[in-house]
Amino acid sequence: MKITRHLPGAPCWADLDTPDVPSARTFYSSLFGWEALELPGGYVNFALRAEEIVGAIKLKEGEEHSAGWSVYFMTDDLVGTTKAVEAAGGRVVSPPRKVSVAGSAAVYKAHDGALFGAWEPDKHPGSGLVREPGTPSWFGLSTPDVNGSAAFYEQVFGWTALPPTAGDATRVSAAGDAEEFGGITEGPADSAGWTLHFGVEDVDAAAVTAALLGGTVVSAPTDVTGVGRVAVLKDPSGVRFALVARA
Repeated sequence: MKITRHLPGAPCWADLDTPDVPSARTFYSSLFGWEALELPGGYVNFALRAEEIVGAIKLKEGEEHSAGWSVYFMTDDLVGTTKAVEAAGGRVVSPPRKVSVAGSAAVYKAHDGALFGAWEPDKHPGSGLVREPGTPSWFGLSTPDVNGSAAFYEQVFGWTALPPTAGDATRVSAAGDAEEFGGITEGPADSAGWTLHFGVEDVDAAAVTAALLGGTVVSAPTDVTGVGRVAVLKDPSGVRFALVARA
């Protein structure tokens, strides 16, 4: 679906920090049919049908985080969001900063150590397409503290968390949106974090294609209650991501 303005609190953009931008361009463009648009400073925007989807940049030495996909959530008040993160027990990794005329961004760590960002748009509203093949379609948080994480993001972004049914994740939605965009599941204490799921028509076939392109299948395609068919992979640089065909 095409998006012209993301709801406050909804996932609205994702950046790939990678040690090898050329490899990432080749891999993801081949897998999802993206066009790579290089901007000044080495930043790459990936686009699908002329709509910007996600971005990529070379991981800098000394960065607190490792290579990976960083998820950004929409805010109309970045300063207020920063205060809310700190009040909820998180901390600021990168304080609010202007990104040219595109907007302003900040990066945080939640109370469980999971990295995430917030984006206050100006000229750049975020991902122009979501919830369809080749676009961000689901966001999974693994954390040792499911209830605490649900409360944290509710305090920061006003999310609604739905209690899990048997075998399901705690699913979350942004305020004013009836459709869940992600889920929270229990995971190891030392590796809390978000996994970005890209939509595909056929998870099994796309996983095979990803492997042929130099990726690695971490978790074979399987049906996940309340989400759809999912496979977890790593790109040629070892960055974790997932494929999903929504139920």
